[in-house]
Formats: sequence, C-alpha cells, structure tokens
Amino acid sequence: MRENQHRPSTARGRTRIVVDVSGHGFGHAGQLAPILALLLDRRPGLDFVVRSALEPDALASVLRVPFTTHEAPPDRGLSMHDPVTVDREASRAWYDALERQFDRLVEEDAARLRSLAPDLLVSNIGFVGLAAAARVGVPAVAVCSLTWPDIVGAYGVASAAMLERMRAAHRAARLTVQLEPHLAMDWLEPKCSVGPVARTGRARRTELLAALGCPPTTRIVLVAFGGIAMPRLLVEPPPIPGVLWLGDRVRGPGLATTERIGLPFPDLLASVDLLITKTGYGLFAEAAAAGTPLLYLERPDWPEAPFLERWIRERGIGAPLPRDPEALAAALQAMLARPRPAPVAPTGIAEAVALLERFL
Repeated sequence: MRENQHRPSTARGRTRIVVDVSGHGFGHAGQLAPILALLLDRRPGLDFVVRSALEPDALASVLRVPFTTHEAPPDRGLSMHDPVTVDREASRAWYDALERQFDRLVEEDAARLRSLAPDLLVSNIGFVGLAAAARVGVPAVAVCSLTWPDIVGAYGVASAAMLERMRAAHRAARLTVQLEPHLAMDWLEPKCSVGPVARTGRARRTELLAALGCPPTTRIVLVAFGGIAMPRLLVEPPPIPGVLWLGDRVRGPGLATTERIGLPFPDLLASVDLLITKTGYGLFAEAAAAGTPLLYLERPDWPEAPFLERWIRERGIGAPLPRDPEALAAALQAMLARPRPAPVAPTGIAEAVALLERFL
C-alpha cells in the first residue's frame, strides 16, 4: 500500500472504507469529494483507502480527505481520442480483452479486498471492484450519476455478454446512490435517487472586480472548459460593451486571464455573471449551486447529455451555446438581462452520507 503524502499513518482497528474512483477523468472524484468530507466530519477517524488509476497527488487535490492508496482494479471506462471524443476501436479491443479475463481479474481483486479487510467499499463507479466485493462478502455501495454499462452499451463497444456481467456487478451492490441529474438506470435495483452534489463557494465580487481593475458595472463572463479545446469563436470571443471575458486561454480586447485572480474556483464561479462551458456534471452542478447562469456547448453523442441539459434548462440556469459570434452575443446578452437564477442546494451530499452511514 502506498502512503499518500497528505495522510499520517494510522493503526488498523478503525472503520476502513475502500473507495474506488474511476480513472476516466476527475469528475468521478469530484462527485465523491464533498460526500467523503462530510462523512469524515460526522465520523472522525475513518480510514480511507483509495484505489484509482489517477495520480495520488492529483486525487488529493480533489478529494481533500486523508487517504492511503492501493492497487486499483481495471477500470478504463472508455478509451478517448481527446476529452470529448470516444475511441471506439480501442474501447472495443479493451472490453473484448476484459471479457476474456474477467473471472480471473475479479478473483485477483477479491484477494486484494481480503487483504485490506474493509468495512465498506464505495465505488464511483468501477464494476470489477463491485463484483469482487460481492465475491468476498464486503458490503458495497455505488455512488454515481451514470454507470459504465449504460455508457459503454450506448457506444456499442462491448458484447451483450460483457454488458450483462457489468450490470450483474452493479446489481450485486447493496445500493446504488444516484446523484441528480442522473441516467435512468431502469435495469438496476436497488437504487436511491438523491439531490445534486457540488462544491459551493461564496460570492467575492468586490475582490474579483478589484483584481481585474474593472468598474462595478462590468459584467463578467467566465469561460471554463476543463482543459479541453474550446470552440473557435471563444478563443477570440466577440467584443461586447460592458462585458469582460475571463478564462485561462482567451485572448484579445475585453479579455482577462484567471491566472492571477487567486480565488478558489467555487468562489470565482459564485462571483461572475455568466459561465460558458461544455456539458458535464461537475460544472453544471456547481453553477446551479452558485445560481450562476450558463451557456453550454452541447455534446450530442454523450449518453448523459440529455439528462444534464434538460435538468439545467428546467431550472432556468442554462441554454445551448450558439455557434456564430452574432448569435452568441445575442444569447449572452439575453442571459445577462434575466434575474440571476435561484441557487439549487446540493442536498445530495447529506442525503448520500446518510445512506452510506447505514452500512457502517
């Protein structure tokens, strides 16, 4: 077991929770972060063992609870050409290979779980670990807004038999906690839907305006795409009187960088007038919690997108991002002219913790 530098060593005898975090991006860790933090606050001294393909230091920056790390079960999710484009050929090859080795890999992970002797496994959302937990009798709870059987099945990169093995692993969990907005998961029981989960910040608009050197009447539009390539019209967005574009890769007149702002991202998000982003759980939930309206770049091929986009529209928080400068300017001004939306409380944090406590 590798000791994470953020955690002091602890003696066994405390309640141990193995946490499986999908390596398919940081969104899965982001969903778990506030849940684990509140769980630790309610039950000090919990022993978290995190298993993930993500680097421990990067995980520590997201999870912000003490943890050790251990070898992770195989969990690729999907192979990607880039953060938004699925590599179907590589994904199909990976799932074909996984299917041939599935029983052996589950047994190997069962042996790892036996050695760890956890009181509970929490997964977002590796199915091999769920299958292994069922094999050794460790109670397991999945916490997620999607499942890989749903996503992988939508892209057609795994056989029907492999998909059924994945579903069976999920059904073997004691419970799946669905974080709103989530896929329907009609095939899955037992499950329980809870509210959204998000980091929250506080509005620090006066500090932000001072850091940017802007008058109080300035409307600030934050462009945040999580490190992926932005649409061309946002690299050099159209100038709009009274509007300052703020982002890490925007340039030109009326633009500013976030590099030297110095505010935590949840505080920054709560302090701006509008967010422009891509469809994704993390920023949608955080913008809703901040009451910050947004324009989103649609992802028509992503199976989770219809659920996320309908949820954000129904709450009056979001609208699709137009693809040409004139329409973008009109849509942006229309969003800014509306009253700021009412924040959506991230009630799923406390609800998920209450459900997890049943298994401790």
